[in-house]
Amino acid sequence: KPMGGMAYYCSGKAAREMYFRVLAEEKKHIKVLNYSPGPVETAMVDNVLDEAINENLRDVFTTFKNQGTLLKPEITAKKCVKVVLAGKFSPGEHVDYFD
Repeated sequence: KPMGGMAYYCSGKAAREMYFRVLAEEKKHIKVLNYSPGPVETAMVDNVLDEAINENLRDVFTTFKNQGTLLKPEITAKKCVKVVLAGKFSPGEHVDYFD
């Protein structure tokens, strides 16, 4: 969803979504997974908390942090591996950590 102060980030996510859908269509022999890792504890989050000009954006990430919603990278990576190994997704399908 669109978030003020995150134009490049959101545009990149939207582009990735379409890229994987097109890749799955063009390369049917490849099983393409479009995995969204959820809100992950990263340097980007720290940067938003420390330097975001957009107050609403900072509030969203502060809430994630205070509620313990931010995921450790290794936790979401394990979920991604589990999804891939189970193989129960359609080519190009968007699968979110919380699915």
